Amino acid sequence: MKDLLIIIPAYNEAKNINGVISQLRATADDLSILVVDDGSQDGTFDICKELEIKAVRHKVNLGLAQAIRTGMQYALDQGYEYAMQFDADGQHDAKAVKKLYDTIKQNDTDIVIGSRYIKRPGKLTARYIGGKVISGCIYCMTGKHISDPTSGMRIYDRRVMEFFVTSSLYSPEPDTLSFLLKKGMRISEAEVKMNERMSGKSYLDIVGSVRYMFRICTSILLLSRIRS
Repeated sequence: MKDLLIIIPAYNEAKNINGVISQLRATADDLSILVVDDGSQDGTFDICKELEIKAVRHKVNLGLAQAIRTGMQYALDQGYEYAMQFDADGQHDAKAVKKLYDTIKQNDTDIVIGSRYIKRPGKLTARYIGGKVISGCIYCMTGKHISDPTSGMRIYDRRVMEFFVTSSLYSPEPDTLSFLLKKGMRISEAEVKMNERMSGKSYLDIVGSVRYMFRICTSILLLSRIRS
């Protein structure tokens, strides 16, 4: 997997980053990893240096989209063919990295999403229901079914990376997936499992999940008006 860069956006993940790096290193000795420290104030960047992991740092918190964009620019500059978005909170399974990599290498596709719901539904939480509503919205706009559009575990080819770094309008969120589908890019899914956060708490509680659903669905509708 020498042509793959793992991009880990991290904001105040000092309690989790060591475990995430250890799990990734256990999957392959030569795996390329870049941590994008998005203005952390808890020593996340210093831990990366201690672990001898390549890391870049934003002086202030710029958000997930810019963190991913920074990582993709680095991947392009260094000549990587693929980049994988991998969470710093321990929810993503490092064993699934090769599965997504093999899927994008072997199939005619631009993005592969690590999906939790290909074969079985999730628990009826506000987050899961919101994801299903977003999935339905994407289907209405594109005719393409994505079972887990909110999954943050994704692998991208160079064509998608170039798209991201040339525009600040788009982000690694379901609304951009919908827009990319309308532009003719190919998206597929590979079944993965997700873990609980190693430490900390997700911002997507019931209220947060509802707000996120409405924001993403509204954005999908607005982006659908942009000509591809």
